Amino acid sequence: MKLIKFILLIFPICIQAQLLDNSKCAIFSDEPFFYSEFIKKNGIREIKGVISTKASLKVIEQRNLVNTYIFNQAGQLTKQYRSFNGADSKDTTIISYFYNEEGNITVQRTNDNYGFFSNNYDYDPSSHIISKTYCRDENTCENKNDFSLGKQHVIVKETFSYNETDSSLSKHTYNSHGKKYQTFTSFFNEHSLIYKEVKKLIINKKKSIIEYDYNDKGYISKKTIYPDFNKPKNTSTTYDYDELGNIEFIDEYRNDERITHKEIIYNKSTLLMKALLIQDIETNYIKIIKYSYSYW
Repeated sequence: MKLIKFILLIFPICIQAQLLDNSKCAIFSDEPFFYSEFIKKNGIREIKGVISTKASLKVIEQRNLVNTYIFNQAGQLTKQYRSFNGADSKDTTIISYFYNEEGNITVQRTNDNYGFFSNNYDYDPSSHIISKTYCRDENTCENKNDFSLGKQHVIVKETFSYNETDSSLSKHTYNSHGKKYQTFTSFFNEHSLIYKEVKKLIINKKKSIIEYDYNDKGYISKKTIYPDFNKPKNTSTTYDYDELGNIEFIDEYRNDERITHKEIIYNKSTLLMKALLIQDIETNYIKIIKYSYSYW
């Protein structure tokens, strides 16, 4: 499960740190995936990842691209920047997060080719989402890196209700006309861990399933998604941890064929994430992201 040996020689063998939160299988996604308490206690203000790549039988190339994460003093992720090469020039995706007093996300705003859009959330006292409103947001500033909300155009609003038992939680989704069109049910085992999630569409009765496996310490070891319950096709992700519960490897599969391998490397002296290596199995193309930190 190791990548090319000479690439690993760039980084020393390291001890992992409790930095990444995989409880929602959202690591390196658009969702916050850091332990906010760890970020807060260590006074981390920014994590910056500089990207380089290596094609098969080629030397490592610097891409002048970065992934950057910005945190507030409570340890919450407030912004995520991802630069990429567009059709004509380098561009950046910006995701901003706003929270209520309970730490739930109230607004998640992202830019696209047409400007900015946001998902806006309301919660009940149990922190269950009861409404989600998708909006197009006007920026009164010319610079997209300096967003100031002007007019907000409400596009669609969905609402939710819940049914809960000792072993399941069902979330019912209603469209803008108040008509229920989907039910999403989470099933819990005797240890209160989710082992299966089922999404059912009311109109066409299509059903999809997500299954979870756990290791001996209760960490998710595998997530398998069946988009159509009536078909065997699936995608899955496996997670390997060290003895302290920190992720070492992530492998992604399509119909049991491994397509992507990821390794997380940590700094031995600071116990912070030092690099992420992402390997495309078919082409052996490797993306290398090296991280640096700034503090409050």
